[in-house]
Amino acid sequence: MSQKNLLKLIIIISITYFIWLAIVTINEIKFGYNLLLSLKSWSIIGMAIYILFLILEIIIYISTPKKEIKEIKIVSEALKKVFCSNCKTTFTISDTGVRPLRYTCPNCGMEGVLKGRTTEGRRLKVICQNCNNEFEIFDTGEKPLIYECPNCHSKGEIHVESES
Repeated sequence: MSQKNLLKLIIIISITYFIWLAIVTINEIKFGYNLLLSLKSWSIIGMAIYILFLILEIIIYISTPKKEIKEIKIVSEALKKVFCSNCKTTFTISDTGVRPLRYTCPNCGMEGVLKGRTTEGRRLKVICQNCNNEFEIFDTGEKPLIYECPNCHSKGEIHVESES
């Protein structure tokens, strides 16, 4: 019999005995006669069963192998903005703190490694002249701003006027 089933059996027997003891008590108080034994005898039997079950539960607790609990340190991942050197797209990746942090550009598919430098600039939405696909690129200040459509791989350029 498994330990789990044994503990369930102990609980069922305990509840059943408690109900029986309540019936014996009510019978003795209300009607004045004993059911097989006196209330005092049933109480002594109940204490003996309780001690037996307590010993069984302690043995089960001691004999159960302990599961190793590995400590997990939960650190919230930071989002890091990344600038693709190939298509000039800016996107975010989860920075787990593991270095080197490898990533793949969602725009052009180029793989890269996070080197920790940040880039100044702004995001621009571009609509491809060839396939009308809309995507974002990052304006770093280069003139003219050249892009490649991630959908049809058509190249184009944007002439962006600088902001004052």
